[in-house]
Amino acid sequence: MRIIKIENQSGKSKNIFNSYGSTTTTLTKIKNIVVALDGSKSSSNALDYAIYLARQNQTTLFGIYVIPMFSINYKKPSSALAKMFVDNGKKVLMEAKIRCAKNGVLFKEKMANGNEGFMVISYAKKRKASIIVMGSRGRSNVRELFLGSVSHYVVHKSPIPVLVVK
Repeated sequence: MRIIKIENQSGKSKNIFNSYGSTTTTLTKIKNIVVALDGSKSSSNALDYAIYLARQNQTTLFGIYVIPMFSINYKKPSSALAKMFVDNGKKVLMEAKIRCAKNGVLFKEKMANGNEGFMVISYAKKRKASIIVMGSRGRSNVRELFLGSVSHYVVHKSPIPVLVVK
């Protein structure tokens, strides 16, 4: 039997029992939330959940948009393709910032370049995130067939809990 201790806001713990193992885990209040954004519908849904969690826990929401590693440096885009990715990232992050502001949530954005899954996990670690929220499907189903799903990678590689939203 597994005992999970859930700590409420006053610091008191409540035990929850389940049959998944014999380890004790302590879950504390969510302090920082990282949401992975890419402009897709499921990414937008993930942002909705992340905003809800941030409001409930009165915490900051950190949004990350990752430009795939095959693109050029996002700080100085030199090709039309790279510029398209950078412009889309700026648009997605600005829309997220506006949605957060309308809901009274502090939002801090990050644009990065590289392997999407790895960058999401790295950013979450850097921000000492309590949870990563992300969509189940990204921009391209074809891309997932060849490279594997970013959400699948993050779920299996992240030491931080991950909430995947459809």
